[in-house]
Amino acid sequence: MEMIRLGQITFASFLLLTSPVFGQDSAVFAPLDLSSAGERDLLVERQALMARLVARVPSGEEEPPSEAAAQLYLDLAELHLAQMLRREAAGLLSVIAVEDLSPEAQRRHRTLQMVLDLLSERDELSAVLSRSIGWEQGQALRTAAFARLDRHAEAARLLPFAIQTLDALSPAIRAAILPDLLEAALFAEAWPEAKVLATRFADHAELRDSPAYRFLLAHAAELSGDLLSAFDGYMRAAEGRDAHAQRARLALVLLGRRTETLSLAEAVETLKAARWAWSGDEVATEVAQYLADYSVEHGDTRAALWALDLLLTEATDPDEAEALRDRARDVLEAFYEAGATGEIALGTYLEDHAVISLRWRFLDGFAERAAVLPQTLLDTGMTALAAREFRTLRDVEEASGEFGQSIPDRAMLLQLSLGEAHALLAGGQAGAAVDVLIPLSARHGGDGDVERLLVEALSQAGRSDELADLRVRGLDFDLQRRRATTLYENAKWAPAHEALLELWDSYPGQFGFSDASRLIRAAHEVGNTDTVSRVATAFPSLSDLPGWSELAVTLKDSRTTPTELDTKLMRSSIENADRVLNAVTEITDSMNRE
Repeated sequence: MEMIRLGQITFASFLLLTSPVFGQDSAVFAPLDLSSAGERDLLVERQALMARLVARVPSGEEEPPSEAAAQLYLDLAELHLAQMLRREAAGLLSVIAVEDLSPEAQRRHRTLQMVLDLLSERDELSAVLSRSIGWEQGQALRTAAFARLDRHAEAARLLPFAIQTLDALSPAIRAAILPDLLEAALFAEAWPEAKVLATRFADHAELRDSPAYRFLLAHAAELSGDLLSAFDGYMRAAEGRDAHAQRARLALVLLGRRTETLSLAEAVETLKAARWAWSGDEVATEVAQYLADYSVEHGDTRAALWALDLLLTEATDPDEAEALRDRARDVLEAFYEAGATGEIALGTYLEDHAVISLRWRFLDGFAERAAVLPQTLLDTGMTALAAREFRTLRDVEEASGEFGQSIPDRAMLLQLSLGEAHALLAGGQAGAAVDVLIPLSARHGGDGDVERLLVEALSQAGRSDELADLRVRGLDFDLQRRRATTLYENAKWAPAHEALLELWDSYPGQFGFSDASRLIRAAHEVGNTDTVSRVATAFPSLSDLPGWSELAVTLKDSRTTPTELDTKLMRSSIENADRVLNAVTEITDSMNRE
């Protein structure tokens, strides 16, 4: 207590040593006496003044009001300002041509305008405070303005003079600035001034037991270390519906986290509920900032992104906005990775993605981070849904470029299109996969992944004409063989013959009995005896599969050259070869299964 008392004495001495130097009000400002105007009946006084004004201003007059009429406008503005009807007062002051007024009327206009400006929002206060330096009767208004700007040192220096000039203001204005003055006193630990200001709350019905009063008393208790009283006061203040009630809700969360009596999950849930109770000012922004921080730490993706979205809409600095977008990208990346690794249940993963994508889908880098979701769906066998999500993300990536929000990532577009095609193929929709891949092949000619997948899709879809026309490079053995087999099975003899020869030339060591048998028939169908002779000659050395030697001997023992073979005899031999081929395939499959 002795230390507190010593601090109070030191603070009072500081105020005496640094008393502000006031200018001569009479040269700039008119005497300020809004208290009497605030005591008058608004409706009665307004009706009387309007009657006098109508009598002086002819109907339809467009010229600025005369001196006498201007005085009536000033009376009306003062009456409304005293009742804290600021918009009405501003409108009345704006119709007066100040340059045409007498010096006395100009000072009165300047004084009322200054009161109005000092009661404005914080964005406009800095310039107003500079213009009001030296205004002795305005120290209460100036102190409250400094407090709203969080310029606590200036506010603390002016507190004693603010208390002295309070009575020049109307009850409504005093009620409006008393919470700011008391908060400034508490911040400066100016306990005598704080006690005086707190007692004046009782003079105003709107302040008695108000959230502002309860919040400030709780804040004082917290500063003094009485946390139990602080908690009780914040709880009572939080029952209100104004900005101070919202500040009390936030204070409860911060106090709970500081004392470790509120878990992180409880803090997030409390702030999620509180965010709907108040919006549109600095208090709401502060709640959103804490909600973003706690939600990111807790892993509540939707709450974190909601808060970041709100902060983004209010950000005016480009660097601040970009920092918020970077945080959102980090949150999105963590969310989609958690879903892909199974840390989030699939149903919740899909539900959250649907909500998140509505707001964030056009964020640069969204598609890149969300691409793991359709891949997860594909891995779990949900092929139709996976294909749809791949397609949606591709559309989003393309649209972001059309809207000018970012440059579409061509590699990402290719990856998403290939993912959609894979999903369609896995779901048995080969025709739809072909429709995706053909335009993709036109844009990315020569891309190995596109060509391989297109061959597979055309083969599964049985679209042999397009498969025959397709010219691809760099296919592995299985896909090249798949293409050749599909052409063969669809009786596309010329392209099948060409594809089988290419397969033999590219992979001679893997070219087996079934491939040779198909090549012989395709060569026969197109009348290419050279190929028949070549295969017949090389046939025994290609494989040791069952039935190979028998068919080879049958072909080589023929006394007739391929060109002289009877057509029926050749077809019969080829059909026998096909039957052997089928038998060998069954044997090979059974061996692989074992």
